[in-house]
Amino acid sequence: MPVAEMLRLLWGTVVYRPYVWAFFACFLAFAVLQLGLRRTIAFALPTWAIAFAAEYSSTRNGFPFGHYTYFDATRTRELWISNVPFWDSLSFVFLSYFSFALAAAVRSRGALGEAPWPGLRAPSTPLLGGLQMMLLDVVIDPVTLQGDRWFLGRIYAYPGDGFWFGVTAANFAGWFAVGAASQWVFQRCLDRLPGCRGPWRAVPRGFAWAVFAAYAGVLAFMLAVTVAIGDVRLAFASAAVSAAILVPVARALRPAHPRAAEAGA
Repeated sequence: MPVAEMLRLLWGTVVYRPYVWAFFACFLAFAVLQLGLRRTIAFALPTWAIAFAAEYSSTRNGFPFGHYTYFDATRTRELWISNVPFWDSLSFVFLSYFSFALAAAVRSRGALGEAPWPGLRAPSTPLLGGLQMMLLDVVIDPVTLQGDRWFLGRIYAYPGDGFWFGVTAANFAGWFAVGAASQWVFQRCLDRLPGCRGPWRAVPRGFAWAVFAAYAGVLAFMLAVTVAIGDVRLAFASAAVSAAILVPVARALRPAHPRAAEAGA
């Protein structure tokens, strides 16, 4: 593909998917502040590659998301790589980071003033982060399946009806796997890449709540779309799932003792 044509299609992705780039810009601001530029790149590139490989594979053999098909009606307007729209695999980068950073904050409770947070390297963090990423998809996927009812457009379909508003169990399992794998790979990058071994920048204690707000913002955006298209059953279900995710995490982020909060301020 000529460079000029690729740039035209990439610009089309920005024009037709501004909400994706808004969340991606949020990821860049948060990640560069917390991780630094080199570690941000070390997170973004492998995560995108894992997500693209997972989508490329799933649309051909069903692993790991189960079988589904993309509709390429926008191929002449925005960037696609093979049969996968670029913006879709790019979304996994900020969704995985928000999930990972939030899981790391939970695992670092009481040590959020340290640089880096201990939870960023904790072995259990990718498992919690993968779970939180999967739970995001419980809210995201049912409404994206109805993209023809809002500005997303009809972009993909499963061959049969899934158990959760049309979404299959395999898809949720795949989201967990991609989230956990991308975060695990990043932890290995922290250990092995020379560019990731430099000093860490301390972030304010309130940064954990900013990450929480970004994660909740994704849920709120999708819930708002669900309400706008008038799917009442899905809206109530998504609101319940969102509350079930956010309330325990908010409780986990609260300092155990008021004096601890004052000391870390």
